[in-house]
Amino acid sequence: MVEIREAGTAEIKAVAATMARAFDDSPVTQWIMPTDRLRPIALRAFFGAAAIDAHRHGKVWVAIEAGAVIGASVWLPPRLYPPTPKRERATLFPIVRLAPIAPFALMRALKYQNGVGRRHLKDEHWYLGTLGVEPAFQGRGIGGQLIQPGIASAEEEGMPCYLETEKIRNLPFYGRYGFKVTEEFIPTPDGPPIWAMTRSV
Repeated sequence: MVEIREAGTAEIKAVAATMARAFDDSPVTQWIMPTDRLRPIALRAFFGAAAIDAHRHGKVWVAIEAGAVIGASVWLPPRLYPPTPKRERATLFPIVRLAPIAPFALMRALKYQNGVGRRHLKDEHWYLGTLGVEPAFQGRGIGGQLIQPGIASAEEEGMPCYLETEKIRNLPFYGRYGFKVTEEFIPTPDGPPIWAMTRSV
């Protein structure tokens, strides 16, 4: 039996680890960090920083089975993206610490993230920053359960939802929940494409 609820502070580390495994095969993460040995370390730092920020300022919902985190969705409410300079510094700190072991990957990541941020939806919205499920648990409808609380919050406020996905196979999944592709673009000239999707009010 899977339980969907808001994450507790002590679960954020588990959220980061789950996201790292869920996104290990992502075209973006493999392009940024092609070294298999280092990629999990970098992804835990990245997703951990994003989850901490959302836990403080937005919402993090987790899927729990047998007491373990097996999936999560990370949302920011309206007016909380882009982050303030203070939040951005706090988010970047654990990532920048990886510079000595992967300086090239860090530069790629920041360049790609800036490219994505420049195309971000300007209207007020609920932002689905990340949605991921442990690979062994994918295909069981857990992602659909995790996306529902954020959609419900947006509907209560009469707000659209917005997300970006780097996997073309995700488009039908998000489409089932009312998201439509609004743009396909390449954030950096040598990087993989990304799809922006919006769920209207």
